[in-house]
Amino acid sequence: MKAKTEQLESFIENNADAILIFNNEGFVQRVNEAFVHIFGWSKVEVIGVELHLLPFIPPECSEEFKHSREQVLTGRSVNGVDTKRLHKNGNLVNVLLTASPILDGKGKQIGWSVIFRDITEWKIAQEHLQNSEKLSVAGQLAAGIAHEIRNPITSIKGFIQLMKSGFGEKPIYFDIMTSEIERIELILSELLILAKPQSIKFERKDIRVLLSQVMTLLDSQAILNNVEFLAEFKPGATHLYCDENQLKQVFINFIKNSIESMRDGGKITLEVSSDNDQEMMIRLADQGCGIPKEALSKLGQPFYTTKENGTGLGFMVSKKIIENHAGKIKVESEVNKGTLIEITLPFST
Repeated sequence: MKAKTEQLESFIENNADAILIFNNEGFVQRVNEAFVHIFGWSKVEVIGVELHLLPFIPPECSEEFKHSREQVLTGRSVNGVDTKRLHKNGNLVNVLLTASPILDGKGKQIGWSVIFRDITEWKIAQEHLQNSEKLSVAGQLAAGIAHEIRNPITSIKGFIQLMKSGFGEKPIYFDIMTSEIERIELILSELLILAKPQSIKFERKDIRVLLSQVMTLLDSQAILNNVEFLAEFKPGATHLYCDENQLKQVFINFIKNSIESMRDGGKITLEVSSDNDQEMMIRLADQGCGIPKEALSKLGQPFYTTKENGTGLGFMVSKKIIENHAGKIKVESEVNKGTLIEITLPFST
């Protein structure tokens, strides 16, 4: 018994992850040295404090904190919640939270433990990877965007020349030129959103608007490749609690892949529907070259790609973004017939 106790003590104190032990009343009974190192709060400042008064829980995490506490109090574990906690210096620390009930020899709950793993460096690496992929896609879209912008600029130049010569009704020219300039602004704003690093921000967004903006950005590339977009938004809820820019990155990546897979042109169908009150399904179907069966199982692996000049990172990053939104992704494909991508995402509450 003494040996087991010493082993447990050693495990807690020498663990690289921050560990807190609570009693059933919610008071901190002990913390380890890793907690002090990761969050900057001393043991004296935390031990004996009731969980609602702990200084390292940021206000924006109050709902997540409440849900985790209720789950542990009912005897269930909380596994790997991606969240944030406050360092004593005021900085936010990205952590992975795991909480488990503590039972005595008779199986009665006498408290619970909370483990925080510092994932700050991992988060930074993920963001760098995601941003590099965004920049790569933005660069690949540049040719199509240049073509799309050249057309309204040509129109504007023509109307300016007519106005200089005093020909025609000038107010009409102004209306057309304003419309063309607004078109250019819309395309450039979407391209800049894609290229610019953005802080992650979850908000309630309309999927119809989001997809329409993505199709506007990719419209020029579709026209150049003789590809037509068909969108169908079925009746039902259309709002998601999501990071708009991240989802745009996902759909741009998938639609761009579909366009490139259809060398002889064709149709890309986008369908949004809800099969119940909990989830939304977005289906993206193309008429491209398809993906061989042996390649389907490898999708999402770093640097595995079916394209000559691809990196394989696009699908991996997109899959991770969907998973971070508590969603699922399914890919079906048949060689020379096309590919179907099904993305399932939870509704906003």
